[in-house]
Amino acid sequence: MKMKKSDVIGILIIVGIYALIFSNVLQTASVQGVSMYPVLQNGSLTFYKSSHNATYHNIVIYRSPLGFYVIHRVVGETRNTYITQGVDNITNPIPDNRIGLEPINGISKQDVVGRVMEVDGYVISIPYLGYISVIFSSII
Repeated sequence: MKMKKSDVIGILIIVGIYALIFSNVLQTASVQGVSMYPVLQNGSLTFYKSSHNATYHNIVIYRSPLGFYVIHRVVGETRNTYITQGVDNITNPIPDNRIGLEPINGISKQDVVGRVMEVDGYVISIPYLGYISVIFSSII
């Protein structure tokens, strides 16, 4: 049986992604919730690069003072902090610092774990694949 060119390309892409993940160039995060819809859907697996640096409109992952991780877009910045907000205006009509998800002055840039990877303005994510990580983390 002969493999199609598209199958070979798909396999090479998957191998390349795994190589980047296991070499710690890229890291993955599972999306839980709808605050970033339609950019990121619930259950998606997204990729990020460890960094404390971001600019307006970048999507960052940070550890909330409440103890969990949040994936939201930067909507404001000061010298030492970012103000973030989900993109879904129904579940996130106002910035995170006004709803208590982050301190009133924003999150410290040092609390940012990483910046979600984008290519030409498009966020890289794989729908539904994040559910596997969510399931395993709830079992362990």
